[in-house]
Amino acid sequence: MRFAEDTRCQKLEKQCVFFEIPRDPVSARLESVESEIQSLRHQLAEVRQLLQQGSIAEAPPSQELEPTIRHREYDHQEISAPVHPMYDSHRGSLGPMTIPETAAPLGDSAYSSRVPAISPMQGRIASSYGSSDQLTSRPPKRRRSAFEVREEAVEDFIDTGLITLEDALSHFNTFFQGCDRFIPIFDPHFDTFNSVRSRSSMLLNAICTTGCMVETRASEPKSEMLHAELKKWINVIIQNKRFNCLESVQAMLVIACYSAERLLILSFATRMAVDLGLHEAFEELTEKIAIRNDQDVYGTSGVDDERERVLMRQSRTWFGLLVLEHIFRVDAGKPPGIHLVGNPRRCRSLLGHSSTTVLDLRLLSQVELNILRAAINDTLGSGRSLDHESISDFVHDMKVDLDLWFDDWLRIIEGSTVARPEKPYLLAAMRIQKCWAEMMLNCKALRAMDVQNVAAMSSAERTILLTAKSSARRHLRLMIVEPEYYLASLKYAMDFVWAKCAFSFLLLLKLSRLLPERAEEHQQLLEQGNRLVDELGKTGPGSNQSGAGNIYLQILKVSIEKYGRALQEAQQASTGGSTGTSPFWELFDAQADLQWFVPEQFVSEWDFPGLNLFYFPTAWQDSFGDFSRAM
Repeated sequence: MRFAEDTRCQKLEKQCVFFEIPRDPVSARLESVESEIQSLRHQLAEVRQLLQQGSIAEAPPSQELEPTIRHREYDHQEISAPVHPMYDSHRGSLGPMTIPETAAPLGDSAYSSRVPAISPMQGRIASSYGSSDQLTSRPPKRRRSAFEVREEAVEDFIDTGLITLEDALSHFNTFFQGCDRFIPIFDPHFDTFNSVRSRSSMLLNAICTTGCMVETRASEPKSEMLHAELKKWINVIIQNKRFNCLESVQAMLVIACYSAERLLILSFATRMAVDLGLHEAFEELTEKIAIRNDQDVYGTSGVDDERERVLMRQSRTWFGLLVLEHIFRVDAGKPPGIHLVGNPRRCRSLLGHSSTTVLDLRLLSQVELNILRAAINDTLGSGRSLDHESISDFVHDMKVDLDLWFDDWLRIIEGSTVARPEKPYLLAAMRIQKCWAEMMLNCKALRAMDVQNVAAMSSAERTILLTAKSSARRHLRLMIVEPEYYLASLKYAMDFVWAKCAFSFLLLLKLSRLLPERAEEHQQLLEQGNRLVDELGKTGPGSNQSGAGNIYLQILKVSIEKYGRALQEAQQASTGGSTGTSPFWELFDAQADLQWFVPEQFVSEWDFPGLNLFYFPTAWQDSFGDFSRAM
């Protein structure tokens, strides 16, 4: 154009003056950006070709790797150029420009192997972006650990050939004929043989092992073999998280009830239950029940029945764990693990649920009772220095609470249609449990008062001791008056229940020797003890204790035999047919005779107070004091 203007000026013989029009800065920047992007495209194509051909050399160990290009850029199939402002004709503003990448992106497989070293070409790409800190380096691949936890499937005893299908069915049915009454965490309609086997081999193994123990003896080779094999699989359940499930917690509870390692296994079950959130199931279920009840008022109830049934099973298991934890905490010295916040009577809200069973009546009544017992233990066994008057007031208050608990549940069971088939068994168990709780309340109160010498007791302390003795008498009478409702079921019970029976009678024997009684009362106690041993002998050894039989049954037999010999010696020592009202320690060496009232099991395994009581006449103490002053 300028050439044409120059020619025209020459023809006109004019001197033309030309002015240089300045370039548009926006256009200049656009041209620069386009040129730069074209250069980047060529460089990226070269890098891609080098990576695909595997021709990029690895950097030496001493060389520091430069940042690599972000994988995210390839995934999005576009590249963002350095920010160069350009004019946006539509908005009249400046903004960044994004150019789509036409080349195909690299696959994930290119980055699944080692991170390549940076080639000189990549270095030029980095320099074109500016400083290296503008690039984000890809995180290195996580190094594989040299250790791993083995995960192996748990097989049931039928598949492994330890027992036949017929034996497994027999053991399973035996468990649900009585053991489930002492571990009321199952639903007989849901937890059938086929259902349990399909859901959890570990739970099936635990149930069959317990049923086999009841059918035979704990010391029989078959029972010992199954129990030993079951312990091996406990390790697998604990160390593999993929086995964390409701059925595994239930299996651990069954094993804890019938195993010498009860406290340790119960702690593992508690941790697993918390990890699964079982402690939240009850709150969710009660909320659903409350919403359903509100909706029923307007006839718009829409219930997720399946979800509620799941929550009901979870709540049962959690409450069963709570009861067992409180029993072992109060009576076996287990460190506190679970603390209930709120009113324990809220658990009664589950009684109206459609899936409530007769076992739930046992379970929920036990929840309330053992929370009361835990409160007694926390107050009287905490090591706090309470004066005797405060302890006496506390004993009175807790006695009222125990009476209210019994009266409430007596009305619930009497009015429940679900409880009708097993009402005599439920009521017998409740009465015996109440006597046990009162006996432990008074014995723990005496221990908190730090009084052991019966001869030095005050009138208030002696009243507490007499109340404990009265509870022990009622405990014995209730067990033997209708043995078919309680003692007959002890063959399914864990050794803790057998220990309670043995201890309560031993405590009664000792208190009968420490507190003066009529001769006919001593004779009546001996006859009742013999009847107790006879009834327990009919059930067979129901404990998992190894040896010739139930160790607690043996303790009862030996104690009653020694008690009978002591009475006979006392009668022979009395002159001219004594009335029998004199304390036996006035007749012969009583302290040596009382030592057999403290078996080792009640010292090392169970924390049952009361057997440490003795009688040492205060007149003898004064005599020793006078003797020491004379010296």
